[in-house]
Amino acid sequence: MMVGMVSITHTFAANPSPKVLRLAHVYQIDSPSGIGLQAFADKVVEYSEGRIEMKVFPAGQLGSNRNIYISSKTGAIDFCVPNFPMLSDIIPEMTIMTSGYLFDEFSDIERLMADPYLGQKWNEQIIEKCHIRILGLYYYGKRVVTTGEKPFTSPTEASGLKIRAVPNPMSLAVIKGLGGNPTPMPLKEIFIGLSQGVIDGQENPYPTIWANKWYEVQKYAIETNHQLNAIPFAISEKSWSTLSTDDQAAIERATDEAMDIISALTHQFEAEIAEKLKAKGMIIVPHSELAIDEFKQSVRQSVKAKFDGTVWPAGLMEKVLAIQKDKTD
Repeated sequence: MMVGMVSITHTFAANPSPKVLRLAHVYQIDSPSGIGLQAFADKVVEYSEGRIEMKVFPAGQLGSNRNIYISSKTGAIDFCVPNFPMLSDIIPEMTIMTSGYLFDEFSDIERLMADPYLGQKWNEQIIEKCHIRILGLYYYGKRVVTTGEKPFTSPTEASGLKIRAVPNPMSLAVIKGLGGNPTPMPLKEIFIGLSQGVIDGQENPYPTIWANKWYEVQKYAIETNHQLNAIPFAISEKSWSTLSTDDQAAIERATDEAMDIISALTHQFEAEIAEKLKAKGMIIVPHSELAIDEFKQSVRQSVKAKFDGTVWPAGLMEKVLAIQKDKTD
């Protein structure tokens, strides 16, 4: 995989003093996100015909993801890559974006975010309350479950397995729906927790499993694909308001192309990692061999019991599913 460059400055004779915009993120420059975000910066310079100069700060150079997000709200940083849990702190309905078994394809998430009564309404609230503007989304992978001793193909077979959960209510509800016993644990403690038997398994996208070498203490990778992850890409509303119509159009064009680049690279990366995990001795239990309908019903019921009518308005899950149903009607 090619390595993205940290920053490229183009010189245009007609624009001796370009407007400087800063993009900060926490991803490594050779990751799908890092490569695509650098491509975005290069395209902005090109499409603005040099009126904009981009400075990119990758790999957490300007702080954590949350710190970057906070700085973007004030305009101190122009572009950020927040996640839906951050945004749902302000817009509780957006918690549904990380729910289990609501999206079969990335396009389902795009369709929801484009819906005038849900996604577009949330976007308006994000601008008003978070002071950032979502420009686009990209695919960030599917979450699978790994175990050390016992594979499973249904919620019943997963019963009793202690599965590490991200310490938040949605993760707890999803893992409970998968049939496991959700066990909150920080990411940095997972390896030792798996090796000592404190937990039986964990759930994450393939690249995270590979990066943390959990294949050394896990035997099975079960392709539940229970959460389809998407990442928003945003600009400070303060920065956006200072741009000309032409420069806004250049940024939107660059965004669309960069989001496609990241999504394509992530799909490719997932497939490569799955093969690498096999080579390390992990046994892949494919999605096609799982009782997916049972998982869907169980996870949706678990999530709905926890969130419907409390965290988000009653009936929101049905509205989201109805939007997806419309694509085939």
